[in-house]
Amino acid sequence: MSKLGVSANADPSQWAGAFECDACRRKRLPASEFSRKTLESKLQRGLPGKCKKCTDELASAERARAGASTSDSPLACSACSLTKPASAFSRTQTRMEATTRRCAECVERAARDARAASETRASETLREAREASARAEETNAVDKLATFAREAAMEATVVTGLKPQRVGGRGRGRGRGRSNPNSVLGRGGRT
Repeated sequence: MSKLGVSANADPSQWAGAFECDACRRKRLPASEFSRKTLESKLQRGLPGKCKKCTDELASAERARAGASTSDSPLACSACSLTKPASAFSRTQTRMEATTRRCAECVERAARDARAASETRASETLREAREASARAEETNAVDKLATFAREAAMEATVVTGLKPQRVGGRGRGRGRGRSNPNSVLGRGGRT
């Protein structure tokens, strides 16, 4: 009788708990019916709380009410200066001030323009790096290896979309200021 729950292969949803939902009034609910935040903030102190099911229903009803109220009202786009229905805006944009609110088309257009500008900058930087590598090869410059490494890093950035990272550190050694409390070699352990 001392082994209950998982050890006895019982279904956790069938465990009788000590909690009650304040909204639907169900009683003897297990802790799994409530969110962790509700358990920590309310139920452990004896305050009433809502179960996950009631919380989800309340949230979906709020979203439906918010969608119904905003879909009826026309909003002005600050980028194209047109008045459009609220459905043409994202939910975040509908909550913004009228001076900064943009419709979905204008947001997408701005993102497309930013991507094009970024690609143009990247191709220009790569072209400059290739020219520098060609000059370094012709003149047998001292920093030829660094120039080639910069070009390779730019090509990798264009191909993968990831920026180069410097790896390594200051060489070999124990590091600075990191002592191992388990060490017996004099820095952190027994002396």
